[in-house]
Amino acid sequence: MAKRNAIVSCGKELVELGLVRANSGNISVRAGLDSIFITPSGEPLNKLNSGDIIEIDSKGKSLSDNSKMPSMEASMHLGIYRGNSNCQAIVHAHPLYATIIGTIMEIKPLTYEAAVFCESIDYIPAVSPGSKDLADLVSNTTAQVIVLKNHGVVVWGEDLEECVFRLQVIEENAIQTYIAKSMGTAPFLEKH
Repeated sequence: MAKRNAIVSCGKELVELGLVRANSGNISVRAGLDSIFITPSGEPLNKLNSGDIIEIDSKGKSLSDNSKMPSMEASMHLGIYRGNSNCQAIVHAHPLYATIIGTIMEIKPLTYEAAVFCESIDYIPAVSPGSKDLADLVSNTTAQVIVLKNHGVVVWGEDLEECVFRLQVIEENAIQTYIAKSMGTAPFLEKH
């Protein structure tokens, strides 16, 4: 129950932070060796309760007794878990600036915080949400921040708090990039 409640709390926080709107975004946590808890498809993240969270097995089959469907992005989440054994939680959101900047160009760090917490960013070309192609592409990256071009951002980590923190840092860095570029400069940090 604790993991389901954590997902519910995370959904509310993502909406409050403006990182998702309407019924966009999805969240999951590792439930066991061969299953995850994931948000249902098509429901606003700030309206969920613990009974709405679905457990699915490693093939995407529901293990829950509720009538809700798992997120259409379940295969993407499972792909990331398969490719990264140390991944315990995943958050997919649609932060405005990070999605736009990341679709147009690489997001480079402007601050030391961004350099530390978003040092590894991978970019996935525009493919249909929920598709096998998307699941295959994300399963082949170890980056903890993944920009889905023309779509959104996925982050993974040891827990949901780490994921939300990374999302906030990547979005703030994208906003800073937009402002810097509009002023005619972008003083990106060099990798050390």
